[in-house]
Amino acid sequence: MRTVATTLLSLALMVPTVTQTPSAGRGDEAAIRRVVERHDAARNREDWKALGELFREDAEQLTSAGEWRRGRAAIEKGVAQTMAGAYKGGTYVTKVEAVRMLVPTVALVDGAFEIANIGTGGSRRGYTTYVLVKANDDAGWQIAAARSMVPTPVGSTPRR
Repeated sequence: MRTVATTLLSLALMVPTVTQTPSAGRGDEAAIRRVVERHDAARNREDWKALGELFREDAEQLTSAGEWRRGRAAIEKGVAQTMAGAYKGGTYVTKVEAVRMLVPTVALVDGAFEIANIGTGGSRRGYTTYVLVKANDDAGWQIAAARSMVPTPVGSTPRR
């Protein structure tokens, strides 16, 4: 009976450790936020190489327009084309609202984005989620996935 009680107590003490979500250390959260800031800055100065270096080689990006970009090169090329075309002259800003550590080396970043001053001064606003991964080498935190969306009204979606 004593062995059963000891085993149950041990298991009960382990449950909180297993179920807790890791929290970001101050250094990690600051580094993660800097990656997003660097992302915006590279877009705004049209430095596609610097933008690409923030992404893992095998990263993916789903744009708010529904375009999939797979791989660093496709992301660099796609962002360059979009910013030179539909969003020419626009300024990209992300307001990070939450950083959540899934495990010590994987973070989920949620925020709102705006591309301001498009063409004649219009804007595109939406939400974005980044998945960042901390590499074991000197690369530090890199973007593994980016998903952006622009809210639409509830109900059926018109066909394209």
